[in-house]
Amino acid sequence: MKALKIVLPLLCTLLFTLSTNAQKMVSLRECVDLLIKNNLLYRESQLQAQGSVAQLQQTKSLQLPQLGFNAGQNLNFGRSIDRFTNSYIDQLYNTNYVGVGFQVPLFQGFQIQHQVQQGIALRDAALKNQEAVLNQQIIRLLQAYVQVLATKALYKAAQEQVASSQQQVDRVEKQVAAGTVGQNTLYEIKAQLANDKFDEVTARNNEQLAKLSVFQLMNLQPDNSIMFEPIGDAAGALALVPSAETIYEDATKMFPEIKSGELRLSSFSSQIRAIKANNIPSLNLSGNFGAFYASSNDERSYLKQLDATRNGSISLGLNVPIMGRWQIRPRVAVATAQQQLAENNLNIVKQQLRQAIEQGVQQLAATSDRYAAAQSQVESLQANFRAAESRLAAGTVNIFEYTLAKANLARAEANSIRSRYEYALQRQIIDFYQKGKWEF
Repeated sequence: MKALKIVLPLLCTLLFTLSTNAQKMVSLRECVDLLIKNNLLYRESQLQAQGSVAQLQQTKSLQLPQLGFNAGQNLNFGRSIDRFTNSYIDQLYNTNYVGVGFQVPLFQGFQIQHQVQQGIALRDAALKNQEAVLNQQIIRLLQAYVQVLATKALYKAAQEQVASSQQQVDRVEKQVAAGTVGQNTLYEIKAQLANDKFDEVTARNNEQLAKLSVFQLMNLQPDNSIMFEPIGDAAGALALVPSAETIYEDATKMFPEIKSGELRLSSFSSQIRAIKANNIPSLNLSGNFGAFYASSNDERSYLKQLDATRNGSISLGLNVPIMGRWQIRPRVAVATAQQQLAENNLNIVKQQLRQAIEQGVQQLAATSDRYAAAQSQVESLQANFRAAESRLAAGTVNIFEYTLAKANLARAEANSIRSRYEYALQRQIIDFYQKGKWEF
């Protein structure tokens, strides 16, 4: 029996050590890295940016000359004209043609140049949109991450409430056995224990759901062995926060959502100029050089025929548009409407950013006050509960008063935990609005 008392604590310590070592602690920075690697919405924005880069390269290639080699093999039968004698022949023979040609767009009314400028703006807009999507996903991850920490703290508080109620049940059971209190007191304290266990189960489920949200944002399978590292104490002194208007003015200069919208809006000016360039005359330079062979001429070899038939030309072509089925004006009208829509979308993004900053500043002040009030409430109710617990042990207070004091304390502690992490989250978000980037 003595040996069992010695071995059992050692065994429990060993099991606790093994379970602790099996768990992996993951920081918020590591979660962000996993999100960057696996999040499909961010991956979509990367692919869109890659597509805009490729589209720009395709547009730039329109400025380059075209050079090509061509060859053909024909089988001729029936009546035809011998290209060497210019006389009619009626026989089966074959011909072979080889040649090279080139074409250079000398002037296209600056149409291609405008298209290139449009492509540059769209490429830069896609790259900025990639940053914006990442920021949006990080905000969601930060909210989910903080929710995990909050629910974990609430679960721990619920466990402590269960442990406290269990101690009271054990104490009252001894008092009932000694005949100092009635059986009804034991039933009431056990009912309180049952309520605390229900709250514990609810808190554990909430923690698991919060963890699931984090894993889903990282596009990973849930892993119960992973623990999330705290992001720091939120109880630090609140730094002086500038006004919402000041934060907004700075944010419009550096936020990728705004930059992306401005670049997309500017791309339509280049698009409209490129469309209007179709009304401007264009100039092209082209040339070709070739030779042919015909089996109908058996007096000359293949190479001699190629040498005898070589010929080439250089052409300068001018195209003056006179009437193009009235397509340019409607195309300009469509692009202008799209330009106005892009401008309206930019204004919507600015409005949403301004409203988010205003709400963030207001919520930071509110959560700061709520956090301070919750701390004060917990301190008062802790003293009240300790007094009720002492009076219950002395038999000078009934179980109802004790249960009420315990429930009030539990509710106050839960409010303190929630407000603490709400405050931490708002501080992170306001810091992001001020700096325009995430710092973990």
